[in-house]
Amino acid sequence: MARRSDEPNPEEGKVLSPEELDIADDEHVTEIDEGRYVVSSDVRTNDSYGNQVSSDSASEPSTEPDPEPSTPEFSDANVHEWLAEQMADSNARYGFDVTAKFDGDVDQQQLASNDIVTVFESFMLWYGRQMDGSTPVEEVLGILLSESNVPVRYPPAVIKQLVRSTQLTPDDSIADLLQAVEDADGAEF
Repeated sequence: MARRSDEPNPEEGKVLSPEELDIADDEHVTEIDEGRYVVSSDVRTNDSYGNQVSSDSASEPSTEPDPEPSTPEFSDANVHEWLAEQMADSNARYGFDVTAKFDGDVDQQQLASNDIVTVFESFMLWYGRQMDGSTPVEEVLGILLSESNVPVRYPPAVIKQLVRSTQLTPDDSIADLLQAVEDADGAEF
């Protein structure tokens, strides 16, 4: 017996209507932006205010239409809390996420790492590069540190490295050291 072309074929599966394809009303789905959704594999999801709800606490289905979904409120506190959660969820031991304004331009930088020196160095280099494109970063950082009210303590090994870089001997004076550093147009150590 031949099948008519308008009869559904069970091997092809059920044909879904556009309403059945709409995932917005599913309890496992939260719309985060127009056309962007978070789908939970759990029975829990977030309501339109970002509060976690579960199917146990959900109210019984209503015959009234759902109210117009509201957009989550973005505030400084919400954004800072979200950024803090993202950083806390990172597997890295150290990190930063910063937004800064430099002469009217806004720039953002984020880094997470298990190496504290890498994190600090990356932050300092990024910040130094934002100051002045014509001045070398190491000079910018030196100026910022010397002009700040934060005293910097240099480990003795760093001072020894500076002295060795000048080719001076123990017989030379501190004035000779200062002159050698000045002649080198600053000290990189």
